[in-house]
Amino acid sequence: MLTSAIADQRTKACRTVLMVGTHRNAMGGISSVVRGYENAGLFDHFKCVYVTTHRDGSAWVKAWTACAGWITTALYLTKLAAPVVHIHLSSRASFWRKAGVCLLSLCWRRPYILHVHGSEFMVFHDNECGPAARRFVRWIFAASALVIALSPQWRASLLGICPEAKIVVLPNAVLLPDVTNVAEIRSHERSILSLGRLGRRKGSFDLVQAFARVAARFPEWKLICAGDGAIAEVRAMVAEAGLQDRIICPGWLDCERTQSALAAASIFALPSYAEGLPMALLEAMSWKLPVITSPVGGIPQVVSDGRNGRLVNPGDIDGLAASLSLLMADEGERERLGTAARATIEGEFSQDEMMRRLAEIYSHFGVEPRS
Repeated sequence: MLTSAIADQRTKACRTVLMVGTHRNAMGGISSVVRGYENAGLFDHFKCVYVTTHRDGSAWVKAWTACAGWITTALYLTKLAAPVVHIHLSSRASFWRKAGVCLLSLCWRRPYILHVHGSEFMVFHDNECGPAARRFVRWIFAASALVIALSPQWRASLLGICPEAKIVVLPNAVLLPDVTNVAEIRSHERSILSLGRLGRRKGSFDLVQAFARVAARFPEWKLICAGDGAIAEVRAMVAEAGLQDRIICPGWLDCERTQSALAAASIFALPSYAEGLPMALLEAMSWKLPVITSPVGGIPQVVSDGRNGRLVNPGDIDGLAASLSLLMADEGERERLGTAARATIEGEFSQDEMMRRLAEIYSHFGVEPRS
């Protein structure tokens, strides 16, 4: 419960929100979450300003953006009326950038909220940080006023890092698109869509291998692997399989092209090895798409095998090929799972519900909606 977890944080000392994260047009899940906040009217509903500490580009661009973001954060900590600092962070470089924001918040004696999105945060903490870095991570978490996890599973993992941290669960959410005409749109082509950074973690290589195993049986179907990352490696696998005309890697899609791709696809596949709560999956389900994904991170909180999607263990290429084959062959099953997926998003992961729960969190720090 949100109330019981942060009851001791209730204060009238906070009147505004200073939100810190990546650029809203950057690639990745955090930017999608922030754009969702913007679309839902969060920045109009509360006295809230947003500071960018990261953007896509060269190492110099990233370093400059981080430094500028720290300076801007310091200025807003001075200018804003009693802000609570809402920090969106992932792992690795994202954590270290945001650690600077945490230290600034502590210097100004302002409470900060850590909103943890990184699907590999535990890998970062357990395997990539030395003893001193792990102690620093735990200290940053312990000093926070609140930690937001994307799922109960991630809450348990983060408590393993810092048992004294106050952690609540706030799942990602998406806008509900109009799906009135999707059946007509999807009747023109049969395609499987995957969105995200191509590579092993997202299961891109497994997906190409699984599709190659069933491609001959379904000659009218295509696979679209959209995203940045290991594009050259995926294209090399496609060429080796002789499926250049059936498997397409268009690169990263902007918001408009992503929505068009989701509207036109017949199946969504994300056979990941590690996830938090992927925005791409929620968006696909909101578009009434049957999904094939993995029971990792917060995904089992959303997808129940056989009820509103198909779950395949990471690395199980035979199982992935079987699930693809089942849905490619059965339009009725695609419709059933897609309808159930849409209902799941409507009931539990809509932006209206997210706004209500975030407003509840802010209210416990004294931040009230605009009149």
